[in-house]
Amino acid sequence: DEAFLDVTGAARLHGDGAQIAAALRQRVHDELGLGCSVGVAPSKFVAKLASEAAKPRASMAGIDPGPGVVVVEADDVVAFLHPLPVQALWGVGPKTLEKLRRMGVTTVGELAGLPVDALVASLGRAAGSHLHELANGIDTREVVPDQEVRSISHEETFAHDLHDHGALHAELVRLADAVAARLRAAGVGGRTVTVKVKFGDFTSVSRASTLPHTIDDGPTIVAVADALLRTIDPTPGVRLLGVGASALGPPGPRQLSFDDALASTKDWTSATDAVDAIRAKFGREAIGPASLAGPDGLRPKRQGDQQWGPDQLRDDPEPT
Repeated sequence: DEAFLDVTGAARLHGDGAQIAAALRQRVHDELGLGCSVGVAPSKFVAKLASEAAKPRASMAGIDPGPGVVVVEADDVVAFLHPLPVQALWGVGPKTLEKLRRMGVTTVGELAGLPVDALVASLGRAAGSHLHELANGIDTREVVPDQEVRSISHEETFAHDLHDHGALHAELVRLADAVAARLRAAGVGGRTVTVKVKFGDFTSVSRASTLPHTIDDGPTIVAVADALLRTIDPTPGVRLLGVGASALGPPGPRQLSFDDALASTKDWTSATDAVDAIRAKFGREAIGPASLAGPDGLRPKRQGDQQWGPDQLRDDPEPT
């Protein structure tokens, strides 16, 4: 899960931002057995980037566990932001990135140095002004508690880049099944399925497809997500894969394909309900897609008790 926390005024009771972050990490580890990364900064945007900098990193040499907590003080925001690649900014997708590269912009600092009028002329008033503010460390959005969840997604970072669709498909099944389980647990379905790919050079691309009805079952999400994944060339090496569902609403009727003709909608619903019941009683690794089973059973994750990958509930930006 991912969340923002405003700790303004909490120093007397809980300590400064770094102390609160360390306490949060320790509590998550003690209660859930999971690691987490925390970013501390004056704004949501910079805190998000700081949390990314605190995460473990995979390389050919192995896994760098990362610092776990990264604190960016107000006086250090510009120095922290400006060396970053410009695609680190919220709102810089492939199309915007290409426009910025044509302007000679590759880093946040280079973007910050451009006149805002030049950005507005190239990107439009809203996008140009927004990116200029972010590049200069300006983000006035407040933390809004109890915000409605707009999407449910899972993503996985690999220790080594994956270069072929076969290997990615197996991971896609795991992630889609996890998303489906979370949708059903929340009593909702999603109309829009999104696939996110991050390459070894940390550039990323996403694809989305919107259906006429909501869905909440793994096989349907896999079918939609796989079609999206096949539009992305994996040969440069995929470091991260994500699957998400958004445009959430009441679960719709499950649409059976021709291959499912022998099974009724009632049977399909009963099977899904049975899977959920087994996981609730025996754990999430007790049952899963048969395509993921090997000689030793279902492949568990190395860390954490959630076999299907880290769950991401957040208000996602529109895919680019």
